[in-house]
Amino acid sequence: MYPHPIIEQLNEIVSKHTLTEKIFVVPSHRDGQLAIQALARAGQPVLNVKVKTFMDLALELVKPIMKKANYEQMPYQIGKQYIFSELQKLKTGKQLHYFNSVQLTPAFSQAVYQAILDLKQARVTVQTFPKQAFLKPEKGEDLYRLFQAYEHKRQENRLLDAADIFELALKQLIEQKHSALYIFFPHEAFYRIEKDFFLHYTKGANVIALGFPSVVGVEPLPEMIPPTKNHQSQHPFSFLYQIEEAPREPDLTLKAAISEDEEIQSVFRQLKNEKLPFDQSVIFYTSGRPYVESVLRFVQKQKLEDCVTFAEGVPVNLTKPGKLIKGVFQWIRENYNVNALAKLIREGCISLNQIDLSGEKVIELLHDADIHWGRERYLHKLNEKMADLALKVKEDPSNQRAVLRLERYKQLEKWLTPFMARFEGNKMWDFISYKKWLCTLKDLLLVEDNSTNGLDTSAKNQLIEAIMEVEKLAAGEMTLGEALNDTEQWLMKLTVGASMPKPGHLHVSPHRIGLYLDRPHVFVVGLDNGRFPGRQKEDPILLDLERKLIHPEMTLGREFVKRNFYLFVQLLLTTKGHVQMSYPFMDTVENRRSAPSHLFLQAYRLKTRQPSVTGEELAHALQEDVHFIQKEENNVLHESEWWAKQLWNSNQLASDVLGEEEFLHLKQAEVARYARRNEIFTEFDGRIEYEHDKLDPRKNENLTITTSKLEMLGTCPYKYFLKHILYVEEEQVEEFDMYSWLNPPTRGSLLHEVFERFYDRLKEEKQKPQVEKHLDLIIEIADQVLSYARESNPPPSEIIYLLERQEILESCSVFLKAEEEASDDGDPLFFEFSFGISGQDPATIDLANGETIRLSGKIDRVDRLKNGLYAIIDYKTGSSYGYTDKAYFNGGRKLQHSLYALAFEKLFAHQNAQVSSSAYLFPTLKGQGERIERKHNAEEREKFLSIVEHLCELLAQGHFPYTDVADDCKYCDYKIICQRHTYEEEILAKKHKEETASGALRLKEVRSYD
Repeated sequence: MYPHPIIEQLNEIVSKHTLTEKIFVVPSHRDGQLAIQALARAGQPVLNVKVKTFMDLALELVKPIMKKANYEQMPYQIGKQYIFSELQKLKTGKQLHYFNSVQLTPAFSQAVYQAILDLKQARVTVQTFPKQAFLKPEKGEDLYRLFQAYEHKRQENRLLDAADIFELALKQLIEQKHSALYIFFPHEAFYRIEKDFFLHYTKGANVIALGFPSVVGVEPLPEMIPPTKNHQSQHPFSFLYQIEEAPREPDLTLKAAISEDEEIQSVFRQLKNEKLPFDQSVIFYTSGRPYVESVLRFVQKQKLEDCVTFAEGVPVNLTKPGKLIKGVFQWIRENYNVNALAKLIREGCISLNQIDLSGEKVIELLHDADIHWGRERYLHKLNEKMADLALKVKEDPSNQRAVLRLERYKQLEKWLTPFMARFEGNKMWDFISYKKWLCTLKDLLLVEDNSTNGLDTSAKNQLIEAIMEVEKLAAGEMTLGEALNDTEQWLMKLTVGASMPKPGHLHVSPHRIGLYLDRPHVFVVGLDNGRFPGRQKEDPILLDLERKLIHPEMTLGREFVKRNFYLFVQLLLTTKGHVQMSYPFMDTVENRRSAPSHLFLQAYRLKTRQPSVTGEELAHALQEDVHFIQKEENNVLHESEWWAKQLWNSNQLASDVLGEEEFLHLKQAEVARYARRNEIFTEFDGRIEYEHDKLDPRKNENLTITTSKLEMLGTCPYKYFLKHILYVEEEQVEEFDMYSWLNPPTRGSLLHEVFERFYDRLKEEKQKPQVEKHLDLIIEIADQVLSYARESNPPPSEIIYLLERQEILESCSVFLKAEEEASDDGDPLFFEFSFGISGQDPATIDLANGETIRLSGKIDRVDRLKNGLYAIIDYKTGSSYGYTDKAYFNGGRKLQHSLYALAFEKLFAHQNAQVSSSAYLFPTLKGQGERIERKHNAEEREKFLSIVEHLCELLAQGHFPYTDVADDCKYCDYKIICQRHTYEEEILAKKHKEETASGALRLKEVRSYD
């Protein structure tokens, strides 16, 4: 055990001045409290001690003055808003010169505000503003205007920032307590005004400045106040750059891990295996992101949340209230997209306690109402839906489905009405009241958030407190987008649940505030060269050269790296037990190798006493001990690692594990997996037993079949089995696409309606389609249909609407041209001709042996030809892939033309109707007006009826083999379930040829009809 260099100095001072009033002047109250606790643990009585920061000392002097003059401390966000408003005002008035072309974002205004605060902390005033210090005079002029406006606004509202408080304190006479002892803790960085105040405050007082021990090769920071006396240390890490002179090697373990999550798990593995007490251990991180989230995610998974404390808390967006606010921001940004709201409901961020509906049911109703996006559409579409259901109930009171649906929508309205009433602004450029916006966020947290655990409750309270602090001084209007961006920047940067170390708790802390954490087991994560010691970066508003000219003691941007490194070395000198350092050797975001930091390499050299070891040699040495799969049983931390270990060696679970009762379902899965990879056609390949007559359309007179079902059966019987026998539904994921409006089915329906209306007009006027004569007419009709579609389903933007409108109009032009070329063949007779649906009788198709099937469907168009025969036209608004002149039935995949032809003839048998041909028309830019025709004759009809017989036999036998062509799986929604693409084609071929696989033989027969 090595003595703590700071605590050792404190121990000596406190023991000499036991009864003297002692004032610890500390960078933060945390440092003082931790130091007192460390002294107490060391057995040193700590009497008559006060912990003060620079600001505490200043406020002691000026609080009475502030109260008398009615001054208040200014919240940071209010000052930033002043700067943002002034930037807007100056830019609008064209009074900005250097910053005139900069986009005014909340981030930019914050950078400018911080620069103004830095100037004030360097004791710059409006009268002494150093315009000559700026490299560009225009920049100095712009900053001067902003500085002047900020000071005017602040004084007008009786507000004081930190620099004002110190300036006011510097003007006060100090009644010095000569009996008090001021113990100055090492401050690694402070502003000039803070230093001036402290020297003023302690003038003539008894002051002792503590010091860090020196390390050869590591320069002390110039900003620090020199210690009263130098302090030496014999800690092994003192010889970090004097490896040959080190008396002993440090108690140090160096590790590499695959990722940041693996680093954290490595720490907990060590805690578990070594049985280390949590309250004797600490994790230091070099970067809060992603390590705080990794720790939180791990302890939540292990149910250890109540055993860990976070020095700086956790990001608010990792809590439920934070996710609510962040999700609402995203919802608004996506134009109030229903899917974004659905995500919030699914994550449990929104309370639905006031209504008797589950979250999934609410989501289903929102989607069913066709809201899509747009704030104004929510209640409008909801009322439309309710009116429609109310009409159905009125017409048929016994319609229980409509009654239940209406009641559910009323429940939804009860929640949705007050929820939507909170928000104002339909578009991001709409102006709103900033104060009302903040009130909306506060109300959301108070009403919608139902957090119950400690961290979430703390987050909720802290968010509300932060909002209220800004709300009471907020004023004016800004656009919805500006309000959202501004609020997000400061609200989502909050951390919650910050805590001092507690008994029985593992402590997690950034290394920069860990100097006084007196725990024997230290773990340091994130020591790759990308994170530590960080990258040099200048403030883009106040350059380092300009800072030097303003005042030589202004903190420079490039000093951050030096400070970070110096503090870390001092942290190492405070360790008194074992230290474990680690870094992730993979950057999982960039998918590339990471290198260890220079300090990590130097520590390895010190540990191994090999001063010449290279980074490559270090990485190679550590990589050998990196395992994604834990081979040792005692290294397993959670269930997923146990499963990975079980499956790693043989890619299957051990038989003794499968024999246990709780894993019997996995044993059944193993049986199924073996069968599906075997040559025999089994129940796991689509061979089932059921009441065959019930699903055979030839036997069940109450069963009607559709074209799409028969074509699916002819394409892949196994897909038919999943969808129409097991009723497995495709995953419905309605993603918001800001660059798209109409989905393919909607676009197809819209074009169908345009074409029907167009021919209705021509029929009234008894005209044939002509491009030159009727192009304006079809465009007019298209715009009418588009206008209605736009009203019921608004596009994401005007640009997207215009682009898709142009595509629709071009398709109309293609259609008109194709129709003009074919206009001499006949005249349209029916559009959207339906049968077997909406109470209409189905069409009956006669098969062999006197059997029949009943068919339902909708024919896009029927033309009467000049010879008295009929032609069926089917519009296809997609690609013509799979439709060729040669592939008449395409192996059972394309049956619609024959089915509809037979259906129409049957329905009009009393008129002796005959369909001579069917055509697939592709009236879009993609299809280029292509027309693929199918002539009907006795031979083709006989083939078609044979195909239908074979497909019906598949249903009768209960055999549903996979398709025999891999290309059929290319766009299938069931690939993840079917897994056909993972099987060897040779095995599938043998299954299809197996003697009992009669269904596969039937499919083979169907494939012969091309």
